Amino acid sequence: MVYVRTKNIYGSEYAYLVESIKTKKGNRQKVKQYLGKVHVLDKKETSIPETIYAKKKKNFLLSLIIPELEAMGFKRNRCNYIHKNLVFDPKKLSLQKHTKSKTIKEAVIKTNDAYLSTFTLQRILKFKKSDDLNKDAQELAKYFLEAGLSVSQDHFIAYYQLI
Repeated sequence: MVYVRTKNIYGSEYAYLVESIKTKKGNRQKVKQYLGKVHVLDKKETSIPETIYAKKKKNFLLSLIIPELEAMGFKRNRCNYIHKNLVFDPKKLSLQKHTKSKTIKEAVIKTNDAYLSTFTLQRILKFKKSDDLNKDAQELAKYFLEAGLSVSQDHFIAYYQLI
């Protein structure tokens, strides 16, 4: 099973994708991927539209993500959404931190006790249906929760139908 874990290093929180593996010494966590530094932002109330009219998964996801980001203080700047040094690129569905030295690093936003990141968004976008509807529903719901995206039952069903 793969999940997001955070580590506190010198007072800063960092997110990793880890997998539980069994060894002779017991269960261990194996780091699969570094996701980025965790940023905690204040959030106002989100207003997600009741009905989302999108024919593509990516556009549907953007209809869920952008109100969340705007509630955290992100503002549209040309093609991207920016909050201080954090940049969300809707074309790539990526969240990054830009530093003064022009370095670009992966970033993670802690929201709704979950972690919004490039990885968690891409995982929802790349989700594939299987023959087992119940398994699909549980897995996709888990992905939305791990990304911190609150979706209604109607939105969830509508997104699943686009897959």
